[in-house]
Amino acid sequence: MQHTNLNIKTMARITLFILAMLTSGILNAQHIKFMGIPIEGTSDELTTKLEEKGFKKITRNGLRGTFAGYNCNILLNTAGASSHKSDIVANITVRFNEYEIGSMDIFHNLSKWLTVKYGAYDECQDYYIKDSNGDYKISINRVWCNEYGTIVLNDGGKGGKYIELTYIDRENTTGNNGGKLLEDL
Repeated sequence: MQHTNLNIKTMARITLFILAMLTSGILNAQHIKFMGIPIEGTSDELTTKLEEKGFKKITRNGLRGTFAGYNCNILLNTAGASSHKSDIVANITVRFNEYEIGSMDIFHNLSKWLTVKYGAYDECQDYYIKDSNGDYKISINRVWCNEYGTIVLNDGGKGGKYIELTYIDRENTTGNNGGKLLEDL
């Protein structure tokens, strides 16, 4: 009888320990921040928080306003896919509404400010894209990474009409299945 009580107490302690570890992992999940707001929750929840910062809703997942002193549109991209519908926001893309003349100034200013805040960019990617006239142009991505996610600044290509800045939340993009992803690779 005493042996059974010991096993029950031991099993109860192990169960409580496992629950504490699982809860700790869930509660400690951190998200990359956009304008001081963690990228977590649904489109509607993040839209409300961005509206509180002065943005105006223009579509279900789109807003218009000012970011870093520039006029822009913001798109809240969800983690959902056709086989798995989800309204949890995985990343936020900012598209600046300036014309060609100011685009490279915006790109260089944002690059400078992001470097001040996050340090030197981790990666610079140059690639060719085809424009509407069939001509190829060089496009540049600068990428900053941290433990919470990735920030990508894209110049829209040489002579591009827009600059895009995307904040990608690691938790909402890969979730807690990072180990599974590594197994697949």
